[in-house]
Amino acid sequence: MILGLDWGSSSVRAMRIGDTGEVLEVRRSDDGVFARAGDFEARARAHLGDWLGRFPSAPILMCGMIGSDRGWVHAPYVRAPAGLTELAGSLCRVPLSCPAYIVPGISYVCGDDAEVMRGEETLVAGLPEERTVERAVVCLPGTHSKWVDVAGGRITGFRTYMTGELRALVLSQGALATTAVQQRSTEAFASGLEAGRNDAGLSRSLFQGRARRLLGGLAENHVASFVGGVLIGAELAQERPGNEPLFVVARGSIAEDYHAALAGGPHELLDPEVLTARGLARLARLAGFLATG
Repeated sequence: MILGLDWGSSSVRAMRIGDTGEVLEVRRSDDGVFARAGDFEARARAHLGDWLGRFPSAPILMCGMIGSDRGWVHAPYVRAPAGLTELAGSLCRVPLSCPAYIVPGISYVCGDDAEVMRGEETLVAGLPEERTVERAVVCLPGTHSKWVDVAGGRITGFRTYMTGELRALVLSQGALATTAVQQRSTEAFASGLEAGRNDAGLSRSLFQGRARRLLGGLAENHVASFVGGVLIGAELAQERPGNEPLFVVARGSIAEDYHAALAGGPHELLDPEVLTARGLARLARLAGFLATG
């Protein structure tokens, strides 16, 4: 068994994970890396709580922004192409009385393009092994959505879209901000998808949210659905999923949005919590913290 901390910028998920990667217990908190400054050892102990006393020999593995330059210990990026072996061999030790390590992020450089990820590499590490023997594409929606190319279980490249962050920003200030309580609308989302997929340009498509509302073509409480559709539509217009197996790692409303946006093509939804736990267990086993077999 291992103890896992999926510690992102805005939230943290503590997990007690079985040897084969199953989630035995989970605790969630809004105490993300950026929620307050430092004091990570005390915060980690609080998140893990009584598990530390009940399971004193269990190794601790962390992933996410806890390994960033604003986290507990800066875990240097492993450069893609990279997989389980490279990640397990580059775990970064954390100054804690019991064995504790941070999974490094992955970087990717192609010409002038540069990409980085933290946390998503652990999700990919937890993918069903039998489905990534050859090639696959993994869509990881979120604040910064990632589209990851996987070959033989290794990350060979990826692309990032600021979909979630842009959605939050344009809805909180500026021309698209509104005080109306937002309601999900499949019709407004579909209209946004269509606008985002065209070649008018992202900024012009976003402005449609204001113009249509002012002229009666969009209800004020459906603006968020429209904006979400525009941004996801623009993302998918760039990616154009092909013949490789496509996995979408998401849950809740964001999973529903991407599922609807990809309705025209085959894809499989996977649960991020399940993949994180499985990925951490696989890395722990490769690093020698869990018995093999």
